Amino acid sequence: MIDESLRYWAPGGSIMPGGPSTWHIVDWDQRRTIAVTMDEEQEDESISIEHSKKYINNLGPDVYAIHLSPDGSLVSTSTDPKDDATFSMYYPPFEKVRWPIKTSGVLRSELLELKRLGANVDLVSYTPKSKKGSPPASPKKVVFKYYFHSQFTYGFWNEMNLWMRLSGDRNIVPFDNIVLDEIKRGVVRFTSTFIPGDTVQTNMSRGFKLEWLRQLTRDIAARNLLVHPKTDNLLLFDFNFSGRLGEFDGMKAENDIKGVVFTLYEIITCDYKPREVPPQEQDPEVLQRLDEWVKHPDVTLDHPVSEYRSVLNEWAKKRQERKQIARFDEASDPISRPKIPDPPPTEANSVGSSQMERVWTNSRYGRGTDPKVIDWERPLWVKLEPESRVFANGEVKIASDLQLDEQQLSECIGHP
Repeated sequence: MIDESLRYWAPGGSIMPGGPSTWHIVDWDQRRTIAVTMDEEQEDESISIEHSKKYINNLGPDVYAIHLSPDGSLVSTSTDPKDDATFSMYYPPFEKVRWPIKTSGVLRSELLELKRLGANVDLVSYTPKSKKGSPPASPKKVVFKYYFHSQFTYGFWNEMNLWMRLSGDRNIVPFDNIVLDEIKRGVVRFTSTFIPGDTVQTNMSRGFKLEWLRQLTRDIAARNLLVHPKTDNLLLFDFNFSGRLGEFDGMKAENDIKGVVFTLYEIITCDYKPREVPPQEQDPEVLQRLDEWVKHPDVTLDHPVSEYRSVLNEWAKKRQERKQIARFDEASDPISRPKIPDPPPTEANSVGSSQMERVWTNSRYGRGTDPKVIDWERPLWVKLEPESRVFANGEVKIASDLQLDEQQLSECIGHP
């Protein structure tokens, strides 16, 4: 179940001077958008989110908008499709891109939901197609990352293409497959191998080994680090905010030395305040000059803190002395990736002067009865029946009607 504090998000809305204010509230659990209107001018979405929490679990599937009083009481609901704030995304056709991996993709409708991990991220399972003449494949557990808001289009396309090209490195969580919608075979994103044991930040009881520090050579954070239970290798995942060197102006303040220094400090001390300031204000030398890093009492290390700091300082010094490049294309073997295919005019709501300005959405209402609209809504987790099984396209089936083995049945989310 998605943590309540992370369950809601507002991508935008309509704010009039003096009111009223309408915020489009996204519930990541149900993957639905509700337009919340209040008569006052609300400068941010926090009040609308807090009040809407009281009602969102009990709104019917045909409710698109609600009107709240100043004290948060429910004034009215709307089932008028014109009030539907849900967008219909355009997903690039799988066949229009040359992929660096050999795959025909896996359909979204084939992914069986096991757990809702967070916004746009689920733990799922599916059975890969067997090669001709080979025995049936066994179900595999993977992490499914997807998107249904235009704000994430370019970042997620970038992440997917970087990840599949980095996969194979012993310190990168393996890329698994490309996921397609079952209607148009558009790329809705991808799956990666599931690594049990939770992240370095969450699973503090596992401790943090000095050997793992020697494997940290990238811009990372403890929340994006896993440990392989068999190889004992540290594994990096989640490239949402990654990019090729010099490609994006907003990433100029980021580098691997800063990432490793701050991450090790956070792992040892559990003090995250130094990284709460903007990236351009984060100075790793301030942390390196501290006389002492006070180990948090819940943290377990296999060597004294001083040895970790010694290894860190030695690595940082060597890293700084190496030849520096300003752009990714100056590297000896730079990563290349395809541009995301342009949408046809009928799929583009508005088009700017550059690819980064293209908005590939239409309102769901604007698409009318188009049977090719890709929907994402799904049932509320806490209201699922014990026998219910949910697939990644939101479809609900009864467990007894499915060909699932005992392990799959036991792993599926059902009755809370």
